[in-house]
Amino acid sequence: MSHPKKKRLCGFALIEVMIAIAILAVGLLGLAALLANLTGTTTQSRYLSTEVMLASEKLEDLNQRDAADPLLDAGGSLTADDANYSDVVQTSSTNGIVNDQAVGGALGATSDLIQYKRRWVIESNTPAPLVRRITVIIIPQTGSPTERRETFQTSMVRPCDAIKGC
Repeated sequence: MSHPKKKRLCGFALIEVMIAIAILAVGLLGLAALLANLTGTTTQSRYLSTEVMLASEKLEDLNQRDAADPLLDAGGSLTADDANYSDVVQTSSTNGIVNDQAVGGALGATSDLIQYKRRWVIESNTPAPLVRRITVIIIPQTGSPTERRETFQTSMVRPCDAIKGC
């Protein structure tokens, strides 16, 4: 008497399904971590681009002044506020400048505004005679965990008036 051949059942075993779910979960966790990192990087990039814009704006403002302008007298500090060599600027969340005023003035803080402290130093006869070096530092003032804790600093060299000097 012959036995009928057993039919093999098609489909997946429970262990195969569990392994596939584990692989999918690891992949989704990696994707979630990537998206979280991307969000933080985008925010930091926005802060840096705003800092570059604010530093360039101040350097351009000082560069357009006449060499004899008292606002170009040597002085200032990158570590302390000086009324003649520092200010506070607020930008909106779209990176547009809302207002710009000297240190000590009251700026309105709202959730969509970011404050930056801007300080600059003007050095005469540096790095050569009849040359001014202007260094601007931008310091974010929010305190958000995604905010860049570092500051942005840039310099410009500008010739002095050959007759009046620096």
